[in-house]
Amino acid sequence: MIDASVVERLCARARDHARASGEPVLASCIVESNGAEPLDALQAMPGEGFRFAWERPKDGFALAAGGAARRFVAGGARRFHELSERVGTALRAAVTGGPGAGSLAAPYVLGGFSFFDQVDEAKWPGFSPAQLVIPRWMRLRTRLGAHTVLSASLGADDDPAAAAQYLRDLGAALARAEGGAEEGRGTAPLHRADEVEGHRHWLEMVRRAVERIRAGGLTKVVLARAVELIGGLPSPLKALRALRAAYPDCFTFLMDPGAGHSFVGATPERLARLERGAILLGALAGTAPRGDRTDADEAHARRLMASNKERGEHAVVVQALMDAVRPFGGEVEAPGQPRVVKLTNVQHLYTPISFRPREPLPLISLLARLHPTPAVGGHPRPGALELIQAEERFDRGWYAGPVGWMDASGDGEFAVGLRSGLLGGGRARLFTGAGIVADSDPEGEYFETQLKLQPMLSALADE
Repeated sequence: MIDASVVERLCARARDHARASGEPVLASCIVESNGAEPLDALQAMPGEGFRFAWERPKDGFALAAGGAARRFVAGGARRFHELSERVGTALRAAVTGGPGAGSLAAPYVLGGFSFFDQVDEAKWPGFSPAQLVIPRWMRLRTRLGAHTVLSASLGADDDPAAAAQYLRDLGAALARAEGGAEEGRGTAPLHRADEVEGHRHWLEMVRRAVERIRAGGLTKVVLARAVELIGGLPSPLKALRALRAAYPDCFTFLMDPGAGHSFVGATPERLARLERGAILLGALAGTAPRGDRTDADEAHARRLMASNKERGEHAVVVQALMDAVRPFGGEVEAPGQPRVVKLTNVQHLYTPISFRPREPLPLISLLARLHPTPAVGGHPRPGALELIQAEERFDRGWYAGPVGWMDASGDGEFAVGLRSGLLGGGRARLFTGAGIVADSDPEGEYFETQLKLQPMLSALADE
């Protein structure tokens, strides 16, 4: 049990700051915890509304969180900048303490952004164009240890004793959380209900895009498909566990705003990581299948490295990312050649890009500069986005948007929401895309999208 006097003093300080500032202030209590699986807490803590999970198994980093102590939403062209300012203010004002406070920059803010600056919330219930949440509880595991963070937002008239008791009760519930019963799947057979971007439409769409590119003014556009499944779907959390087990090199994530739908995926693509002033970006573009034998697998990798089409598509992404960060000053570093990264079902060309800006750069402001990269939108950006909106017959929502986390020091990491799907209401809508350039073959690009569907299809089929 968390010491009552410690938590009540935290809450009293937050209430006093709220009276002085006229704005709600967060009180966050940080405690060291056992090495319990963060996802077990997510499974065992019902009724908290908002849920979020993030993990990249190879990094030894995992977090799971629930409830919303503060929620920040925005839409429109300035959504990144608006949330950067509001979230930054809230994190700077937060009152933190507890036995684990010296080793963790809490509280954390979790969430993400849609691909475009507006979302059809009838298709994406609860998902705003920009939504970041400071959770009521968070379980975090890193290579340095495990922590629990409990947070409450106090206004000028709130009772610190009541808030402290709520946090202590929440901490006690988390201490008991070892995973509830795994939700089963429905008994109806799983089948495709609809393919919003069917095979025939896809081929026509790609042909038109190639004609547009060859006519000039556009180098690349990333087109997407959506596939819907109905039937005996597993729970979003069960699907997430399957993705985590099958794709340890990917960023696995779950975002549930609390309106009955979850955005779940296993993406290989980092958008940006900020750590102690150093920034790491990931250029991931160019795709080949895996082989069923070592020699076949290596042959696919060699063809990928030798392909003018794939290397050209990759080079566009690298150049665009480097151009995006140069205005912030500092030396931008990237290797002269990409390398091949091998995932469970595909392999990609990858180039890491690092730089340290001359002045501190807020992570969310950096996201605004980067998104959408040519890896998920196209190049030049305005023409590519115009073509996407003209051709695609569904709302991308959060597909291919930034998803991730940031701590109170401003450090954090966001990935691109690929290899993903929206689960809820007895349906799953899965998303997949491919980069189209002047020499793209429509059937070949369709095959690539089929490969990229496999992570979510396998997770939902429980294979």
